Amino acid sequence: MNRRKHSVRYKGILKYIKGRFHYKVKLNQITIVLIILVLILILKRLNNSISSNIIQIIDNGINYEFSVKKDGKIILDYGKKLISLPEKALSALNIKEDNKYIPPIEGAIYKPFGEVKYLDGTSTFNNGVDIIPKEDREPVSIDKGVVIKVEDRNTKGYFVTIEHENMTTVYGYLTKVYVEKGEKIDEGTKIGSLGTNKDGNKYLHFEIWVDGSSVNPSSYVKFMKKL
Repeated sequence: MNRRKHSVRYKGILKYIKGRFHYKVKLNQITIVLIILVLILILKRLNNSISSNIIQIIDNGINYEFSVKKDGKIILDYGKKLISLPEKALSALNIKEDNKYIPPIEGAIYKPFGEVKYLDGTSTFNNGVDIIPKEDREPVSIDKGVVIKVEDRNTKGYFVTIEHENMTTVYGYLTKVYVEKGEKIDEGTKIGSLGTNKDGNKYLHFEIWVDGSSVNPSSYVKFMKKL
């Protein structure tokens, strides 16, 4: 007898809880619908075309049935497009994706590309980057090409210009040159050697030119951040 009473009481409690939960869900649904209706009425007063579009979107969303096969394929194709975009962008800029080009010398950038301002208020434009080499390294060609110019710029040392398929590179501040004008070279060919500056450091000046304009070498070459 007692068990039957407890069972009836237990069922009554469950029924009460389910009822409360059901009413709470319904109340939340009614609240959301009212909010949407208020927003639509406000937008309708502002712009009829906007409210019509929103109504259409809401209706499509409510009545839409997801298809695993059909919609899954759409999502997968869209994902492939997103992945291919960076590849196309890199290709348009003639930039290699796999770690870019090899560095002309192992080291860190001392003076960056672009406008350089000095303490006395003056400024200059650096057409390339100045690199402090790691240990006693010598500059190498970042890609295969042909040496088209070897210049002696007095105190700045020798400057070697190499023409590649998609760009032109310049290697400066050299004390010795290992290549000659007209010589065909491969990626990694040693260009020359560096001398010690007044401050006791060795520097390589490196430039990249594309379609007659200097570009930031950091966009093409993966340099070290720190020595």
